[in-house]
Formats: sequence, C-alpha cells, structure tokens
Amino acid sequence: MAVSLTQVASVYPGFNTHWGIEQYLFSAQGNDLEHSRKADKIAADGFGARVKNSLTGMLEGALKVKGLATMDKGTLNWQINQWTGRKSPVNAWFALEGLAALQPITLQPSAIVDASITAKLKDAVDFSLELDARGAFDDGVILLSPSTLLTGASGTGSTDLNTLYGGATTNGATGQLHVWAFDGGTAPTVTVTIQHSPDGTTWTPLISFVAMNAVGSQRIALPSTATINPYVQATWTATGSPTDVQVLLGFARGINFNL
Repeated sequence: MAVSLTQVASVYPGFNTHWGIEQYLFSAQGNDLEHSRKADKIAADGFGARVKNSLTGMLEGALKVKGLATMDKGTLNWQINQWTGRKSPVNAWFALEGLAALQPITLQPSAIVDASITAKLKDAVDFSLELDARGAFDDGVILLSPSTLLTGASGTGSTDLNTLYGGATTNGATGQLHVWAFDGGTAPTVTVTIQHSPDGTTWTPLISFVAMNAVGSQRIALPSTATINPYVQATWTATGSPTDVQVLLGFARGINFNL
C-alpha cells in the first residue's frame, strides 16, 4: 500500500504532549519537554587507539522538563522534592501525541538528579527538572487510556498489532500501569492483565499486575528472551463496585541491542 504523503507531512503541535510520574499527571505545569538518548562511549587509549569507541548496547536516557512552578503542598514542586535523590526509581512517562488508546508512549523508570527553581521579580516562577533513566526507557503504545474510564465489573481495551515490524518479537517487553483515581464503591480494587495472541482470537496472559486499591503505579519487565505474539491487549476487572476507575497503561516490546 502506498504511503500517504498527507500523513507524512502532518505536524502535531506541542499541546498534545503529556507527562507524569507515578500516580500524578503534570502536563499542565510542564510546558517544555526534552528527551535525549545516546549510546555511551569508552576510552580506547589503553588499546593504542586515539579515538573513543561507542559502547553500543549501553544507552543513556534523560528526560528534561521545564514549566511553571507551584510550591503548595501536593503540587508538582512539593512532590518532586520528595522524590529527588531517592534511591528507588520513580515510574515516569511521556506521550507526544496525546493520551488516546494506541498512541505512542515512552516509559522510563527514573532517578531525579536535578531539580531547580527560578524566581524573578518580572517573570513567573518556573522550574527545571532532569530525570535520568534507571535501567531502561521503553517506547510503546497506550493500551488503556485515562480518557476512557473503566466502568463495570470487567472489560477489554484496544488491540495493538505489531504493524510497524510485523509478527511476533523475541526480545521481551515492559508494562507500566498508573492508577490515577477511583470513584465511588466500597473498598474498590482494579486488576489489570496484558494478554497476547498469535491470531487475535486465542489469548493468553502475558503480564499480570497486582490488584490495586489505591492510586499508584507498577512496572513489570519480562526477560529479554521472552516471545511476544503479534496481537496484544489489556483486560481489567474491578471489585467493590466502583462507579469508574481511571488508569493509564503503557506497553512496550523489547529491542535487540545485540544486532
């Protein structure tokens, strides 16, 4: 099928960009976002060479955000101060094309290594933030969108087919779940499972998240040798009769860095 030149020429403005950490959505407070990635380098002078060698397969990733600062308790800067320098990673993500199902999303367990505030008499107070990747950053798709609330006792999200590369992959995968809100119910819980299928008809569990009864996040990575079938979808069940649950679920297939 021919490539549509109108699609190739499409340019999406920055207001489609969203980002968040753990159970928080910070999009409105961060108006500039930059994600950089590069292969590391190693000195080669000990081997008699004068040029550094690229250490392929070992990558650095950094998410940098700038925006308006608010210092009230429970807002962005207050929460960031609780995470800065923490040993355990925080689950961060960003989506450049909006939050609809099957749109691209990047998932990054991160260490917050640099957070600063700038205040000038004639300007708004703003902040800058750097989140360095802790072990991985994964490019995938949104399987459950926060714009579509989960209602009822169970349901199934959109199906993603590995259309770009086609077929099954054998490099593992990562799922990252963010629960934003529970509405109503008595002792509500939500359980999310990612399934895969060779044909879009017969489904088997792939990633099973622990049931959640409060806002928060989970990240599960499969071994780099795990096979992922072409079709992937998410299912969910809710107990405690909540009127709705709001979640964001991203899924990314692994990449073979040894090629």
